[in-house]
Amino acid sequence: MSKKKKSGANKPASPERACIEDSPSVPSATPSRSEALDLKGETPGPNNGPAKSRISRYISFGLLLGVVALVGILFYEVMAQFLIPLFLAAVLVVVFRPLHRWIAEKCSGREKLSALLTTAAVLLVVLIPIGILLVMAAAESRHFYRQFNATRIVEGVRQIRTNMKLDMPSKQELRQIDNGLSLLQESITFTPAEEYSHQSGLYEIEEAAKKLASQQGLNWPSNPASDANTPSENSDWFLFASDLMQARVLHNEIPWRSDENKSSNEQRNESLRKYQVKLNETAEHFATFRTRFLGGKTKAWITELANPSDEETETYAASTVSLLRDRLFRLTGAGVAYVGKLLLGTAIMIIGLYFFLLDGPKMIETFKGLSPIDDEHEQELVAEFARVSRAVVLATLISALVQGLLAGIGFYFAGLDSVILLTVMSALLAMVPFVGAAAIWVPCCFYLYFFDHNLAAAIGLGVYGAAIISMADNVIKPYILHGQSNIHPLFALLSVLGGVAALGPIGIVIGPMVVAFLQTLLKMLRSEMVDLDQMDHAVE
Repeated sequence: MSKKKKSGANKPASPERACIEDSPSVPSATPSRSEALDLKGETPGPNNGPAKSRISRYISFGLLLGVVALVGILFYEVMAQFLIPLFLAAVLVVVFRPLHRWIAEKCSGREKLSALLTTAAVLLVVLIPIGILLVMAAAESRHFYRQFNATRIVEGVRQIRTNMKLDMPSKQELRQIDNGLSLLQESITFTPAEEYSHQSGLYEIEEAAKKLASQQGLNWPSNPASDANTPSENSDWFLFASDLMQARVLHNEIPWRSDENKSSNEQRNESLRKYQVKLNETAEHFATFRTRFLGGKTKAWITELANPSDEETETYAASTVSLLRDRLFRLTGAGVAYVGKLLLGTAIMIIGLYFFLLDGPKMIETFKGLSPIDDEHEQELVAEFARVSRAVVLATLISALVQGLLAGIGFYFAGLDSVILLTVMSALLAMVPFVGAAAIWVPCCFYLYFFDHNLAAAIGLGVYGAAIISMADNVIKPYILHGQSNIHPLFALLSVLGGVAALGPIGIVIGPMVVAFLQTLLKMLRSEMVDLDQMDHAVE
């Protein structure tokens, strides 16, 4: 669709021109195109007339589009690394436009001075304080890095388990019996080479069971066949112990070595079957006793989950330390390159902010003149950029900043270490929908209770976090937005997560803005389609 004219409607013809147009036609001294062709000896036809001119115009237009596309791709490759800093500079211009107008009035219209003073004010109010907080948070993270080790994690897990009363009594003996029975049940071939392994395995299981009985005050049967004297209060344990002793007897009766004069294969197979059945009954009775001993199925499952073996605990702790050190704290070549890229982007953003404040209106008018989009849609895009910047950026950042400061106050009075690091992390996570600053202050409450054993501070921080920190978002955002349309919560969450995955931390801000612009562009496209449909109906 052709671009709508900005101004300059059709002017009325002058009286002289009107007289000329109303007068009878006079032969022109200049020969027409047809006459010129006749003079050259050519005859106008379909290949030499308007059709040929139209085709050449289409070819020229197509080639021009191709060149523009090629140059546009090259332009993107050159400017790609600077697009995000320039985009953030444009956002800062929209956010601090009232301040710039006030400074421009005080400077009596001196544009360069007002742009320079506004840029300096943004540096002092926003960028420098954020930089100082990040440096202080990095210093605290290095202190945390020095204290972060596998031993501390293991001790912390043990403290939490003890405070929640999830310690497994006689854990080593229970694990030894359970693992031993599982290994014996897996050996189902019963070759003569397995005689010693089964014999030693049954002995180790019996020794662990007797040790468990002495620790927990359980009775050990004196006669393996005395099932009639089973104590009712410990029936599961007594059945397990009796079956275990009987399994040892049956094992000793198996003719492991073939002897044609004393036993046959049928007798050996029957002995093996009886031993296997008794071994399975032993495992079943022990599983029943173990579940009841640990407090039921649910409690037993939770206790098992909270009590990994010492080897597993040390392996998990070492893996966690290695992962966090490599991903978060280790200053590698890639980390240095990222810091350098961040500093360069910040410098570009500051320079872009100054020139956008100085020549922003002229740049917009130039863009409108070059763009093939209708002026109405261009104006709508500019207005949408300003609206989304206020709605998404201003509301989100101010809400996150306030929540971070409130969280920092709570962490300070709760007596936590690394307050600045926790404050910065709370402010960052406060910008993520459905997560918020609660992702920081809730674990801090558990830390105060389980590690510092400070119940009052844990409860106080929990109440303060739920009533003040997290509720601040519900007050600040509606006040700033003033009823403006907001992104659907599902798309808000996905846009933040997708933006972080694609662009890094800055995607928290850019992701929702991309979604909002897409909504606006789709509305424009629908409007154009409706206009085209109306034009088609009018032609018909």
